[in-house]
Amino acid sequence: MRILPSYKKLNQLVEAENFEPVFSWGLRMAIAAIVPVLWGVYTGRTEDASWMALTAESICWVEMKGSFGQRLRILSGGIVLTIFFGILGSITGSILWLTILCMLGVGFISGLFKNLGDRGSGLAMSVFVLFIIGNEYPTRNWQELQHRAEMIFAGGLWNAVVGTFAALYTPAKQPYRRTIAVILKSIHGLVDTVAKGWDGSSVRSNIRDIYLQEKEVHAAIDTSLHLYETMAHQASKKDTHEYELAQVRKATALVATHIIAISEELEQVNIKETPTELRLKIYAILKALQQTVDRMAVYVVNLKPEEELLLSTRISKLEKLITLLKEYPLDGNPHYQPIKRATRIAERCTKLIQNSMERLEKSGKELPVFRSYSLIKTVFILHPKHWWRNLQLLFNFNTFTTRYAIRAAVAATVGMFIAKWFSISHGYWIPFTTLLVLQPYFGATIKKAIDRVIGTVAGGIAGGLLMGLPAGLFIKEIMLFISFVLMVYFIHKRYSVAVFFITLSLVMLFDVEGSLNTSLLFIRGLSTVGGATLAIVAGFALLPHWDTQWLPLHLTESIKANYQYFTSAFFAEKPLTNWTRLKRQAESKNTNAFDSFNRYMQEPSLKRKPFAIYYHIITHNVRITRELNNIQLEEENRQSKATIHPHQQEKLMAALHWFHKNLHHSNSINAEKPVQMLPADSLPAYRAALSDLQLMYIDRMIIELRAMHTDMEKLAQREKE
Repeated sequence: MRILPSYKKLNQLVEAENFEPVFSWGLRMAIAAIVPVLWGVYTGRTEDASWMALTAESICWVEMKGSFGQRLRILSGGIVLTIFFGILGSITGSILWLTILCMLGVGFISGLFKNLGDRGSGLAMSVFVLFIIGNEYPTRNWQELQHRAEMIFAGGLWNAVVGTFAALYTPAKQPYRRTIAVILKSIHGLVDTVAKGWDGSSVRSNIRDIYLQEKEVHAAIDTSLHLYETMAHQASKKDTHEYELAQVRKATALVATHIIAISEELEQVNIKETPTELRLKIYAILKALQQTVDRMAVYVVNLKPEEELLLSTRISKLEKLITLLKEYPLDGNPHYQPIKRATRIAERCTKLIQNSMERLEKSGKELPVFRSYSLIKTVFILHPKHWWRNLQLLFNFNTFTTRYAIRAAVAATVGMFIAKWFSISHGYWIPFTTLLVLQPYFGATIKKAIDRVIGTVAGGIAGGLLMGLPAGLFIKEIMLFISFVLMVYFIHKRYSVAVFFITLSLVMLFDVEGSLNTSLLFIRGLSTVGGATLAIVAGFALLPHWDTQWLPLHLTESIKANYQYFTSAFFAEKPLTNWTRLKRQAESKNTNAFDSFNRYMQEPSLKRKPFAIYYHIITHNVRITRELNNIQLEEENRQSKATIHPHQQEKLMAALHWFHKNLHHSNSINAEKPVQMLPADSLPAYRAALSDLQLMYIDRMIIELRAMHTDMEKLAQREKE
């Protein structure tokens, strides 16, 4: 019986690896870094091996998501960056003022890499790691510099071979499908949160719990769009795989929107007053929907016939449960009307999933990467237009990123100056730690600093104890290999544990080279503490980003996005066709405001903070966006024509009126970016007929707008004081 839980745990790990191949990433890191070490030990060229391993490890910190073309560009870019900044560090290491000047530039560029997202943060490692280490060990002549450049190039090339080989035999579109599967897994968590409380035993989720899960869905969608930017209406039918997958992704995003609509309807139902039989039917549908989404996620990744069969079974079960609920006498009781609407929305989810299955079948069989890319197509991957576009993104000097880049540059330069001026042995760990720990936000910097110190101290102690044991070199190499894998596995899960294995790997690496001693561990610990402290001080005192100032501005941007969504839907000259773009913009602004609010609560302050006002405004904005989404969903799924309601225009103008009243306060808060309001007197009447359900959503939106107006008045008054 003990074997069963272990098997389930192993099965969960294997399934998780299908969606987020973390172990594959760790294995790639281990192979890329350990092979040069073994080569160095075997040939006696440990110094050359160290440069190769350092280069390979630096580039390996970039997570290889996206298509094969994106992977190849990342690997090529990593080689270029490591060679350039490795050479720059090597030729400036013996001149203090030149080192300080270059460190300032390197720190600034490393900060700007945040513009490229998660991959940019990984590529920043290729910039500052090679510069700092190269600066610590400067070359004395041209021959040494040339030899070092060759070793760096060899390490980058070896890493490129490992990274490319790992992708050659995978289906060409599997990375795209994997991003869709991640969206589905986040939807799985969303449905689970919505279902809580309907079983009669668990506690019902509140709006914050549901919104946190909704944010995860939005983050997964944004990641997919960042990697594969072509949207459903932009995809060409000539590329069958690309077109069908874009449509599947759109359908998946709409499933999430429908589930939020279900939660909005069920929120109006009092569970305690709902009969047990009806409550359990609703719970059964939600759990069946959750299981269907889960199987769909697995099927999207592997496209196996057996998974298709399991998915069809789940869909059939869901349809039967919906039919049973529809047979329940819901008519005639106003209390049950939200349940009736939720049932209809669940039917739409089923159809969207079935449509996605059909599209995946239409896309046909995929070829592996090595058969999908001809020589000309492979060369085109490295076309200069891709590099130029990334350079434009990199040097996008928006206020937020520039402030962070300046902060990182100054803090790292101070750390480098301290290390050089006082001739601290292995003092390069000070600026190195500073750049690793320093984050755009103060709260995140403190958390990462604490994790960094804890992981470094614990890893140093464990490494010292491990090296004291009478173990052969073979055992040490195995432990080094395992450390490489585990530090990657924990880097996004628990940073302190990842740092523990990073430190452990460094200790064993130094021991293999024969340069390990107790004082070295002590110096690394002190340098880590010093670098972390420097990062905290810089985050607090040097161009800090305090959400006390930025949160009101994020709120105004959120109101503005909802206003543009509303006016584009009902008062634009042309009919709204791509409403999902406005939906994403509004949801993105809501997410920015919510994240800013969370950081605001963690910031130190001597005054009492008005948490309630901010939270209420964010909640109202989220609900307004959801009501606008519901209106558009009803429009897309309309089956019969409706007649124009006599009070339709009156309701729309009432909503516009309250939008304008809120925007008046919003413009007073954010006077630098005022919103131009439409002239209410000269707007044409909305010509299309809205259904009774859409009019109900408008009524609910007006209620939210009126409630938000009270809080906006208080906030505007507070900002004036």
